[in-house]
Amino acid sequence: MKSLVKNSLLSTLSVAVVLTGLAVTANAETLSAQEIMEKVDARDTGETSQGETTMILIDKRGRERVRQMKLYSLDQTDVERSVTYFLSPADVKGTGYLSFDWETEQKEDDSWLYLPALKQVNRIAAGDKSNSFMGSDFTYSDINGVNIDWYDYKFISESETVDGAETWLIESTPKPDFLSQVESETGYTKSHLWIRKDNFVQVQAKIWVKKGKRVKFFSARDLELIDGIWTPKKLQMITTRNGKKEHASVLEINSITYNQPLEESLFSKEALQRGLGQ
Repeated sequence: MKSLVKNSLLSTLSVAVVLTGLAVTANAETLSAQEIMEKVDARDTGETSQGETTMILIDKRGRERVRQMKLYSLDQTDVERSVTYFLSPADVKGTGYLSFDWETEQKEDDSWLYLPALKQVNRIAAGDKSNSFMGSDFTYSDINGVNIDWYDYKFISESETVDGAETWLIESTPKPDFLSQVESETGYTKSHLWIRKDNFVQVQAKIWVKKGKRVKFFSARDLELIDGIWTPKKLQMITTRNGKKEHASVLEINSITYNQPLEESLFSKEALQRGLGQ
């Protein structure tokens, strides 16, 4: 299953569907919650994508830290590859993150983090994927995604409005057989998902965190049709505890192109360690 971030930004971080509003509306009322989530997961997000993104980290006092990133993705038959390079500021420059999202359920997804200070590539273990991604409110599992078959889905409401658009509100809970795996890999116990009816874009979510009595709020805003792909230009994740805001993270797209040739060699541990332009 494509993650919150993969569903909303680039091909690894993007949302896409090429459907007319009439075609979607005609079939919308006959879809089950499970079928809707399958359509969200199965959307065409382009064979490749590359873009420049700004990450803004905001603490509870409103103080901001700004990071610039370059992102690439390559969607192949058996695997979706993505890589992120941090360009600035100096304390994170040269850091790289590589992930392989394998199509087969029998093969565990792979991800690696390169830290230039250590000059080594470290594999991210499954049990660490619930950790914060580079100090943000997004986790590694938010970036990587999880298996859609791990969850049960049901309607909370079949008619909700978000930013003037009609949505379904769907509850996602781990199936009993996958409960411990989901909680270990994501750190979440359940989610409420708002899915737009006209294009199956996930535009909002409320996420319950297993530890610390925390709840997260996700949003995807400023949708724009780029190269035939619906792309939210702004993503936000807010972490709250006991109803009070603790921290927030914003991802803003500065530029993006889809379906332009990319070399597979870009998506390797060796390339991750060399960094951009080498």
